[in-house]
Amino acid sequence: MKTIKLSFYLALFALVLAACTNDKQPLDNALVEVEQPSVQSTLQYIPKREIDKKTGLLAPYIAMPNPYLLQKGRIDKQSVVLFIEARRLFKAKQYDEAKVVLDKLVQADGTLSGPWVMLGDIAELKGDLTQAAEFFSKALTINEVNMNAYIRLAKVQRLQGDFVRAQNVYATALSHWQDFPEAHLNLAILLDVYMNDTATAQRHMEAYQFLTDGKDEQAETWLREMQSRTGLAVELNVEQAPAVSPAT
Repeated sequence: MKTIKLSFYLALFALVLAACTNDKQPLDNALVEVEQPSVQSTLQYIPKREIDKKTGLLAPYIAMPNPYLLQKGRIDKQSVVLFIEARRLFKAKQYDEAKVVLDKLVQADGTLSGPWVMLGDIAELKGDLTQAAEFFSKALTINEVNMNAYIRLAKVQRLQGDFVRAQNVYATALSHWQDFPEAHLNLAILLDVYMNDTATAQRHMEAYQFLTDGKDEQAETWLREMQSRTGLAVELNVEQAPAVSPAT
């Protein structure tokens, strides 16, 4: 689910720093007023450690499970067959053929969000970001806890330069699943590289490292680099015992 290559963004960040040496904007751009949504707060979704009253030590952190995976319900057999066929065609890069199958599926069964996500993937691969965003949004209209759809929609909005809306999509995803590692990671990158909010970005990178037991070395490198710029201490340290999810 991790959609952003950290090595790419480490290189990109160096270019951003270089570009900051010339911060003059064209007068015409400065005079254009574009209505933007308000930025939604996300710090409330950072994992919070609690003290065990009996021991006085930090209690083990129990991570919330993915709500999408907790959903239960029967899916029509023919819908399953069509979706499997669409996935096969998609993996074979037969995108037009996959779209034909998916169009048939969404017309026959309006209860599934997954086919709309795949339609969005196809549209994005073809360079139609507007349609991709519409398809991902449709998936979320059907199922508001489809975490894949949130990640993909925010990515497309970032590619369109709509950084505030992308940030808010991550915020909405975290409101449904505050322990969503990839949302914390991608939000940290968006805030640091594109929105000049390194302090908040650091907290979300800390959350990502904490929730994944610090296994991502590139993320750790980026976290330390951000810390050197913010001067803020790391508040959420990775421990030997990782955050655990309850059995499902």
